[in-house]
Amino acid sequence: MRRKDREIRDKKEIQNIMEACQVCSLAFSGTQEEYPYVIPLNFGVIWDGDQAALYFHGAGEGTKTERMRRDERAAFCMYAGEELALKQPACRSTMLYASVCGTGRLSVVRDMEEKRRGLDALMRQYDRTGGGFEYDGDALERITVLRLLVEEVCGKSNRG
Repeated sequence: MRRKDREIRDKKEIQNIMEACQVCSLAFSGTQEEYPYVIPLNFGVIWDGDQAALYFHGAGEGTKTERMRRDERAAFCMYAGEELALKQPACRSTMLYASVCGTGRLSVVRDMEEKRRGLDALMRQYDRTGGGFEYDGDALERITVLRLLVEEVCGKSNRG
């Protein structure tokens, strides 16, 4: 990272930023014939010590599923607290924010208990009331849950 003064490596700070984010953009590689592919998604995160796993849900088919099957490696980016700081002269204007970017490997969650935990994490990301989430049994079996096991992660902040 070029701006080391804005870099965040502390896992607790990174976790706090992730908790404040609403959208995670997931990026997939392309082939020689196609462009890379990026898609904004709702997400949930589960931390096990310093290890993070991001969870996403969706259909079991489509572009992200096809790309994941070809190459399980993915990159992600999320940001929170964005606010424009206009200054004079105009070239000193900046965006105040905190972000988290990283890489990892995607897989389809097959275990029903992990699938439920991943969906619970996703729901907690947007509903801070504490849980008690219920799922229709048939829908739980049909829905596809993806897990991105984070291999590298770094935060960045420009809040002042």
